[in-house]
Amino acid sequence: MKATRSRGNDMTDLILKGTLNLAGTLNLVASNGGKVKIDAREVLVEGATGTGVPVILPPPPAAPIDTGTDVNINQSFNQSVTVGPVKKPVVALGICLQGQTPTWPGMVLPSVNNSTVFINGVRVNVEDDTGVTLPNGGTITFGQKSGPGKSSGQS
Repeated sequence: MKATRSRGNDMTDLILKGTLNLAGTLNLVASNGGKVKIDAREVLVEGATGTGVPVILPPPPAAPIDTGTDVNINQSFNQSVTVGPVKKPVVALGICLQGQTPTWPGMVLPSVNNSTVFINGVRVNVEDDTGVTLPNGGTITFGQKSGPGKSSGQS
């Protein structure tokens, strides 16, 4: 692990580098409001948000139940490694819900943007990782760096 100071402000990010397999109970804390990152990407925690494609169910001519595209990660399969003073679990696969009113279940898929940091052998999910909304098979993207209003869930 390596902590580096962000340029241009007083926040210090905790940046994880190299091959790591985290195990046991562990709370990762960056100082002064910094973020926990793997290389340049923030790790996702429970409460992270993303965007999916609309679920059009039931099919026309009936009106769809909920076509909202906002997605929240509700549960990580990891509960032992947490981030910050609030101790939000780091996402290493998980369950999400999509919709204006969370209606449609989905799954967080294995990380494609992190190949080096694991929790008990499962890759830690980071910004721009994906999931799938189960009713329609639609792709979800979590915590986009450039997406408005979407976040990794870290406070």
